[in-house]
Amino acid sequence: MTNAQRALTQSDLDAIERIIYKNADDIAVSIARSFERMEERIDASESRLYARLADLEDLLAHKAQ
Repeated sequence: MTNAQRALTQSDLDAIERIIYKNADDIAVSIARSFERMEERIDASESRLYARLADLEDLLAHKAQ
């Protein structure tokens, strides 16, 4: 097989370009969703931490009385 027989046509290049752009969009959406989930988890952890600190403050205030 010669190089001329292996050469990609413009339609081949266009198809490859569409696949790359489609996958790039999918990857970007996936990364964005991962960051959203991470932010939700951080917020939930922060809420639990503040609730536990409030419980500890209440306990200390109760013992101080």
